[in-house]
Formats: sequence, structure tokens, C-alpha cells
Amino acid sequence: MFDITNTALSKAVDDGTFMAFLDPSTGEPHRDEKGVPQGVVLRSRLSRPGQQFQRQQADKRLEMARRGQETSVESLEAETTELLVACTVSWTFSHLGGAEFPCNEANARKFWADARFRSHRERANGWIGNEANFTKR
Repeated sequence: MFDITNTALSKAVDDGTFMAFLDPSTGEPHRDEKGVPQGVVLRSRLSRPGQQFQRQQADKRLEMARRGQETSVESLEAETTELLVACTVSWTFSHLGGAEFPCNEANARKFWADARFRSHRERANGWIGNEANFTKR
């Protein structure tokens, strides 16, 4: 007998799962001085905060369309940043450029918008949209 609950997303949708920051040349996780993989815990875009943000953006776009306004590439990039902010739970690093950098909404926005970390951003955007990262195993 097939039980459809076996296909359900797990609690990790809202709690988040760990995405390691990978070295693009080796595909291996970046590690700290103790050998601990470095990365970020991300919620799914199907999480409550992810869905709330996406609904707000859909409402905003509908209102813009009603007014005859178009969406710019810059605003789409900003939306991606804000979605990643909504889906960020925590990260393993504590400093950025030598300064303390705790995980909070403002710092998440700075991190995901920083062009130096575009590869992490692109991977994170794919991560939050991949249901396999949030299903029961």
C-alpha cells in the first residue's frame, strides 16, 4: 500500500538544511581551521517565510502591472536577495573582512547582495528551490 505521506516535505522546509560553501576549483566544502565545513542553513522557498515573501512579491507585481509598470532586472535581483534573506536561518562563519558578522536580517541582506559572493548566492538560490534538500530521507 502506498502512503502519500511518504512524499511529504519534512520539517526541514521551515527549519532549514545546511548548504556548504564549495570551493569552485575542487567542489569540496570550504573548511575552517578546525576542519569544520563552512556554509549556511537555509529554509526552502516553500517554507512559511519563503511563501509569505513570494506572495508579497506577487501582489506587488500585480499592482505594478495594473499601473502599467514593468519589472526591471535590478528589481528581480533585489527580489532574489530578499527571498534568500527570508530563507536564511544561520551561518557558520562569524567574521566578514575581519569584522564580526553575526547572522541577522541586515547582515544576510549585505551578504547575499555582495557581488564577491555571487557563486554562493547562485547556489543558495538553487538550493532553496530544490525540494530534494527538504524531503524525508
